[in-house]
Amino acid sequence: MGAQLVPFLGIAYIGAAARINGHNVDIIDMCGEEIDRTEVIKGNYIAYGMPFSALGERIRYSRLIGVSCTFSQDWVFHRELIARVRLLFPESVIVAGGEHISAIPEYCLADCPALDICVVGEGENVFVQLLKALENKESLSGVPSLFYREGNSIKSTPRAARIADIDNLPLPAWDLTPMENYLKRSMNYHVKRGRTIPMLASRGCPHQCTFCSNAKMWSNPWIARNPSLVADEMEQHIGKYNANNFVFSDLTAVVDRNSITGLCREILRRKLDVTWQLPTLRTEALNRDVLKLMYEAGCRELDFAVESASEKVLSDVNKKNDPAKMAKLISEALALKINLSVNIVIGLPKETFKDFARTCALVFRLAIRGLNELNVFPFIPYPGSKLFYSLAAEGKIKLENNYFYGLFGYADLGRAVSWSRHFTPHQLRFMRLFMLAGFYKIMLLTHPVRIAKIFRNLYGGASSTKLEGVLRRVFRNIRAYTTNRKIT
Repeated sequence: MGAQLVPFLGIAYIGAAARINGHNVDIIDMCGEEIDRTEVIKGNYIAYGMPFSALGERIRYSRLIGVSCTFSQDWVFHRELIARVRLLFPESVIVAGGEHISAIPEYCLADCPALDICVVGEGENVFVQLLKALENKESLSGVPSLFYREGNSIKSTPRAARIADIDNLPLPAWDLTPMENYLKRSMNYHVKRGRTIPMLASRGCPHQCTFCSNAKMWSNPWIARNPSLVADEMEQHIGKYNANNFVFSDLTAVVDRNSITGLCREILRRKLDVTWQLPTLRTEALNRDVLKLMYEAGCRELDFAVESASEKVLSDVNKKNDPAKMAKLISEALALKINLSVNIVIGLPKETFKDFARTCALVFRLAIRGLNELNVFPFIPYPGSKLFYSLAAEGKIKLENNYFYGLFGYADLGRAVSWSRHFTPHQLRFMRLFMLAGFYKIMLLTHPVRIAKIFRNLYGGASSTKLEGVLRRVFRNIRAYTTNRKIT
């Protein structure tokens, strides 16, 4: 259901781990295998890729069938998918993993009778141990990081330690996925820069923001790969897939300065003619010299997780960012011609209208300085986050279909659920539109050449900014709504 159509790293890593341990693996990438197909389901939602009705012809019998459930807003649809698989293969063991499953495994088992086992946290080693236990008909009690059914009860096993030596993990099994479908369409997170492959240079995040689900999935250690091996993987993809762009899907891309500068120097030393992007950035390990080196090595897009300009609001959610330092770094990166995006979260529990006004002032100043993109999201108590568990304990969250549908509010400008005593849902929607409209109006008026560039790229099929990618996706969704491929 996710709007970004990119090859999925998690399942490719799991498939590679199972295969290298002697198992036959078939990855069914439902988005990638029918990448141009869309349909409207349940009246309001756009589904991309293979319809559930096609599963009967695509899935071959397997003793174990795994389902990746990463995003909680998709749970209602994942639950239906698992139920359909159960009808097709009543004797198979059905396993699910991913960030959503790791956040609320007991609920997932209770809510989806067709599901047998939940794997929580990192899956490669646990999944291989699970396969061995099932193959040898051993008790699941000896396999870590599981929640599973035993009679009418749900059992769990102790959490496995994080994988410390991630350099020795097999590389993602992209050969088991329809990579060319993605590559020839330059699929990426909105920006099109050629034949793009997602990668990981690190895992986890050392920070403990209370609105983030990282801790439940990964715990807190941040573990980086050897920069030389990351560059090796890039070279392998260049040779095998003719890739020329890489998007790093790390939770927190830059924590240790030596890791990012080491990767940049490896790329430059090998004279790799590539571009690459990084997701949510903080300020701790960055300065102008590091940003300059990153640009020289091919980095062209960065996302800064500012969240708020209010230190009080940030402190309340344990986000130890300095908005002033972040703004300074953004200005320095803009001077280097890096395409920048800033993420803002509105409606956090302690935020007031005064705090919101301070954040508006910051993003409007950044618009004048030339900031390229702004993302504004209403706060959502996401499963796995500390705030989610607090609100659930207070009885303010009821896990049902409407709650999961409400999580789509991050991508729907017309929808917002308020978890703040300071703002109503209507006010949050207005605040979001006000900030976005104000930012883009100021940015385009102060940089009018970008208006022509947007129309030129939309007409020509390119995407040099996320805004262009979002507009293209909106047009695609409108076409889906007006076709006959609709079901209820």
